[in-house]
Amino acid sequence: MTETKPLPLGFEDLEISTQIIIRDALARGIQIEIVDRKENFLRLVQGNHSEFVKEASKTRLDSLMTYLVMENKIASKLVLDEHGIRVPVGRNYSSLEDARKDYTFFLDKKKVIKPVTTNFGLGIGISNPGDSLEKFESFVKTALGLSNSIIIEEFIEGPEYRFLVLGEEVIAVCNRIPANVTGDGKSSIRDLIERKNEDPRRGEGHKTALEKIQMSEVELQILKDQSLDFDSIPGLGKQIFLRKNSNISTGGDSLDVTDLVHPEFKTIAISAAKAAGAVICGIDIISSQIELKPDPKTYAILEINFNPVLYIHEFPYAGKPRFVGDKILDLLGFR
Repeated sequence: MTETKPLPLGFEDLEISTQIIIRDALARGIQIEIVDRKENFLRLVQGNHSEFVKEASKTRLDSLMTYLVMENKIASKLVLDEHGIRVPVGRNYSSLEDARKDYTFFLDKKKVIKPVTTNFGLGIGISNPGDSLEKFESFVKTALGLSNSIIIEEFIEGPEYRFLVLGEEVIAVCNRIPANVTGDGKSSIRDLIERKNEDPRRGEGHKTALEKIQMSEVELQILKDQSLDFDSIPGLGKQIFLRKNSNISTGGDSLDVTDLVHPEFKTIAISAAKAAGAVICGIDIISSQIELKPDPKTYAILEINFNPVLYIHEFPYAGKPRFVGDKILDLLGFR
């Protein structure tokens, strides 16, 4: 297994992705100026060449409009669809009343209800076929509480993968698995969470490779949907999910699969980035057959992400570490 490169000392309070950029910049003799520590805002200087970098992957390489297109799921789906790139079929709404009118249209379908602008999976609900109007409306209200517009779209079965696109390349791909624990037949879910959180790689605030699994009302509700609670004792080998979103920021696991994905998926990810005009981005693809030639029936692009985190690829929960910071420095023109 590839050895990890140690992070520099003295920057432990910064986000781990920013620490990666600092480490790789220092290795090149690039001067580091911390412009705003709490905002993870840096200036990198090498001779007469200087660049501002915020949160590791926000740079001059991507325009404000590119960011706005990626941030807005209606706009990003539009540009992807116009470029012939497979996206989930769906509709967008700006009010509860409008969404309610399509309740019967979606009634027999499994669907995702999500804010047009969201981060870390906030406000995303998955509604099953036959869900009551009341439950459907609750998902809509939650999503509208976080954004002026929402999208309701088909739910596509399969694992979710983050493709890190830097320039003309897919540098790394990881399978993001929602926060979970695996039963041993004798421990409660609470005990299993606490044990998993003892992993020194798990912390809080994006300053460690993984985030601790929380035991909030969100996780409790997910358990209740499975007729479980924190005191339930799952059977040996039984995997219990505590989140519906796969974000590492909410306790998920990242598994490197860069060498396993079919090359055409990487081509699709690069095409998606170009459709949005992005140089640095994360493309989220859901597929039940990621190792096979893409079939429109078994995959779709879920999102184009501005400001993708780097650490999930360099410090995966399992799999080969991918060193991505140097590529960003290359794109910025540093030697």
